[in-house]
Amino acid sequence: MQSRQTILKGIFFTIGLLLISCGNSDQYKAQSYFNKAQSFFIQGNYNRAKLTLDSVNFLFPRLIPMRQKADTLMYKIELQEAKRNLHYADSIIVLKQHTADSLAHPFSFEKDTKYDEIGQYTIKDQQSTADATRTFLKPTVAENGVLTIMSIYCGAPIGHTTVKASANGVFAETLPASKGSCFSYKNNGKTWEDVSFTGKEINGLTPFIANNIQSSITISLERGHRTVNYLMQPKDKEAIAQSYFLSEALKEVQQLKTSILQSKQTIAITSGHLHLNIMSELQSAATNPIK
Repeated sequence: MQSRQTILKGIFFTIGLLLISCGNSDQYKAQSYFNKAQSFFIQGNYNRAKLTLDSVNFLFPRLIPMRQKADTLMYKIELQEAKRNLHYADSIIVLKQHTADSLAHPFSFEKDTKYDEIGQYTIKDQQSTADATRTFLKPTVAENGVLTIMSIYCGAPIGHTTVKASANGVFAETLPASKGSCFSYKNNGKTWEDVSFTGKEINGLTPFIANNIQSSITISLERGHRTVNYLMQPKDKEAIAQSYFLSEALKEVQQLKTSILQSKQTIAITSGHLHLNIMSELQSAATNPIK
């Protein structure tokens, strides 16, 4: 009986040693990952540092103290990234806004502060009374950079839903407009069709026209009862090109504003986790660029 108890004690002792050994092995491996992540962080290689820290959490879920150390280092990395992004955005947004303001000179800006959340830019050269009764493409640019192209047609009804631009043997065409973007009405025996394209529906039409502004461009109104073709007037090609470039510039400004807001929010959150002064960290981001 005594011999059996001695054997059992020996077995349990061996198992315990194995468990301790395995635990020590995991601790060593986790510490190795953490050390590598810390080294990457010091080098400024934030992506590799974060990937290495993810390995600590994934491979060693039971090592709570080590995972807490990994989380703290992750907050430090996220803080540095946010400060770097904030400094970059702050340093160029004034220049980008100046560029957008310069591109906006040929436009009129309209915004009813009582009803409109977002104002609209429309090209001045397309606002004459003669434009009310002709067929052409009319661009508008929202102040957040969203571009809309309206195909305005006057004549016998065709029910078009697609616009194709052709030049130098190549073409670009919109996607079919949604039903909610197609309007038609009649007046004095004539039919007007207003078909709007926004976002993905434009499908490369505007950069195609902007890149072929010196060429003869044929516009085809399609997908209706019949196809109507016409040549773009120079002022309409110019209007599309100017609207396209303004749209891209305003989008850049909007993206920078979003980046600034997100970076400040990240700085506030990570500073809280690290028990740092939020205002001091924001000020540090403004004055000390981080590579």
